Amino acid sequence: MPGDPIFKTIQEIHDKMVDAGNEWADLNAAAEALEEGLKSLKAQLMVSSTHTSAAGKEMEALADETYREYVKNMTNARKLANRARVKFDSIKAWIELYRSAESTRRAEMTMR
Repeated sequence: MPGDPIFKTIQEIHDKMVDAGNEWADLNAAAEALEEGLKSLKAQLMVSSTHTSAAGKEMEALADETYREYVKNMTNARKLANRARVKFDSIKAWIELYRSAESTRRAEMTMR
């Protein structure tokens, strides 16, 4: 079976799907780590704030360039993870469409 050209094609598709799945998993983990760190960053910025009220500390933290840059990077990481998920899901959908087409082709051959 490993020498069979069809097996080689199936193995290539499998490898592509595994690569896409791993890429999505890695990018998703990176996005989740940034999302989890957002509250810590906000707390750190609030602690170093000069305001006395909690609302003032929060407003200053949210306006801080460090916070805004962090949110920008976090959003970009989520976008990359989502795009990788689309790629992975598209490969899965392609495989299902191919299986369906092959099944239809085989059924048509038995009707003749």
